[in-house]
Amino acid sequence: MIQDQKRIKMLSNFPKSNISITNRDGEVLYQNIKAVFADNMFLIEDIKLIFEEGDIIEKMLPNGRSERYEILKTGFTEGLSTIPAHFQTKVRKIIKHKAENIQGYTPSIINNTYSGVANLQVQQNTHNSSQVMNIKNGLDYEQIELILELLKCDKLKNEIPAERLSEFEKAKDDLESAIQRKDPKEKIKPVLSFIKNLIFTCGTSALSAMVVDQISKII
Repeated sequence: MIQDQKRIKMLSNFPKSNISITNRDGEVLYQNIKAVFADNMFLIEDIKLIFEEGDIIEKMLPNGRSERYEILKTGFTEGLSTIPAHFQTKVRKIIKHKAENIQGYTPSIINNTYSGVANLQVQQNTHNSSQVMNIKNGLDYEQIELILELLKCDKLKNEIPAERLSEFEKAKDDLESAIQRKDPKEKIKPVLSFIKNLIFTCGTSALSAMVVDQISKII
């Protein structure tokens, strides 16, 4: 009971989404569950829930509408120190009207063009397509930008002790500058490693756990 109260208190310290979980047969398993959502992943601290790959998560939006996600992979993460145990659930957004369902739709040939300069990839000749350019330099910069957005969260900042706050702010600024310059991995990884260790040492919430986990996947 005391542990549940502590867990609820920690969840109140950062933004959460209101979700429901439905199985593949349409049966509602859970409603009004609180979860953190970022980078196509839900972080759920209620470890008593039972769900599996293929189930559907519905996330309520502030405007009254909702988004639906298919669960691709879910895993239980043990608690570390003051960080509580939780589920990390990877999902894929369900598009209501897919191109494959349009009457008369014929799949088109996809041309992937790779350039030797910055590994530029362009996809063309797809139904209702857009051109996609992805610059790679040994790192997933979009993922790092997501981590940076989490680092800017005031709730996470409040977990850093005052005597180490200047270090945290400098590392965050260095990371933002490195992303803008598209620095190589040998320059960015030491900054990420420092931030990871600092948050692992000082963090007390599941949001901290998510940041540590996401950085670990990069470095």
